[in-house]
Amino acid sequence: MIALVLCSIVVFSQAWGMKYTDCGSKTGKIIDVHMTGCEETDVCELKRGETYTYRVTFDSLTNTENVKTVVHGIIGGVSMPFPLPNPDACDYGNLDCPLENGKSYTYLKEFQVRNNYPLVQADVKYELQDDNED
Repeated sequence: MIALVLCSIVVFSQAWGMKYTDCGSKTGKIIDVHMTGCEETDVCELKRGETYTYRVTFDSLTNTENVKTVVHGIIGGVSMPFPLPNPDACDYGNLDCPLENGKSYTYLKEFQVRNNYPLVQADVKYELQDDNED
C-alpha cells in the first residue's frame, strides 16, 4: 500500500501555493515538492494555455505493484474529483513500478492549464494510491 497525500492551495490559471501539508501519508515520506517555473517562490503564476511539470520526491515505506494518481479540488469545504486522462502513475508518472519499501522515487506529471479552466482558489488533495485505493 502506498498512500502519499499532499495538500496544497491552488488558484487554477492564476497561482499555485508551493507550500504543502502532508495530509496523512502512512506508507510514503515526502522529501520534496517542486513545479517548473516556481523555483524561487512559494507562489507561482499559472497561465492558461501553458504546460507545467509537477514533481514529488518521496521514500516508499511499503511494497506495491501499482500506483494511481487521484486529485481532488476542495472548494468551500466540498471535495470534487479532478479527473486525469492517464491516472496510472507507473506509466504516466515516471515511477518504476513495482515500488519497494525503503527506496526513493520521483513522481513527475506534466499538465496543461487549459484556456477554459475557471479562475478559482481551492485546496488540492493530490494522492498516489495502491491497488486497494489506499
